Amino acid sequence: MQNVPNFFLIGAAKCGTTSIADYLNQHPEVYFSAYKEPNYFALVNEDLSHPGPLSPKMNFHIQYSRSLVTEADYEQAFANAGDAKIRADASVRYLYYPKTAQRIAQHAPDAKLIAVLREPVSRLYSHYCMNVQFQTEPLSLQNALESEDSRVAAGWGWDWHYTRLGRYTEQLERYYQHFDKSQLLVILYDDLVKHPLETYHRICRHLGISDTFTPDMSKRGKVPTQPRSLMLDRWLNWPDSSRKTLESWLPPRITTKITQTLSEINNKAVPKLSPSLHQELASLFYDEATKLETLLERKIPWYKSS
Repeated sequence: MQNVPNFFLIGAAKCGTTSIADYLNQHPEVYFSAYKEPNYFALVNEDLSHPGPLSPKMNFHIQYSRSLVTEADYEQAFANAGDAKIRADASVRYLYYPKTAQRIAQHAPDAKLIAVLREPVSRLYSHYCMNVQFQTEPLSLQNALESEDSRVAAGWGWDWHYTRLGRYTEQLERYYQHFDKSQLLVILYDDLVKHPLETYHRICRHLGISDTFTPDMSKRGKVPTQPRSLMLDRWLNWPDSSRKTLESWLPPRITTKITQTLSEINNKAVPKLSPSLHQELASLFYDEATKLETLLERKIPWYKSS
């Protein structure tokens, strides 16, 4: 395979990877594919017809429509990288999908990798809120968690593996089986939030690129919201013939402005997770925090069992 990336931002989901990718994409020595998450090494040769809460067509549209699953398409995504020192693939499925580490190692054994980890309950709730935002989660949080095992058994995709995605230790261990520890930089979301520029420069040094460049960090990556009107949200974000007709009539600049304005009006902040429910869910991950500290040989600023 030609044009294989030499850097992979492997996840985890809802841990600040979009912000990191946005900041790195500004660096003159870095080239990203046009769409942040090509997902090739997670989804190649995989069956993408997973069941879910929507029709098969809409499940595919929301989860997989921008993913690249053929070698030719993936190579083409990096065909314009030129002499960029770093060719970057930021696909958050990579950390969780069991076969990905071995696949990347086969094609890019010398690659640099970065994983970003977030306190698991906060990550889980952010992921749930994103699914509610995309109208792919019809259940309350507690009902969704109670249904996780049955959904997984029924073949539902990773988007509904809420607790499983937060068990980072076994996911990282798969990468340590195929890569030297020096190749994988593990960052905590807490450090990214509290010290974004310092964390960015640390990433640059890991990648072997100049750490004197300062990106614009004024905007955060994907911030979850909830739609006030489900019907308007579907019109804005789902395939819709009337919206396509409007887009064909008006200049792209105008249609973009209209859709952005309507989205801002329709979106509202997600409710905060109650402290009592957070504490209840944290008990699911007490052992995980201890195992993660052992693996990474560092303190994890999350919770511990009493």
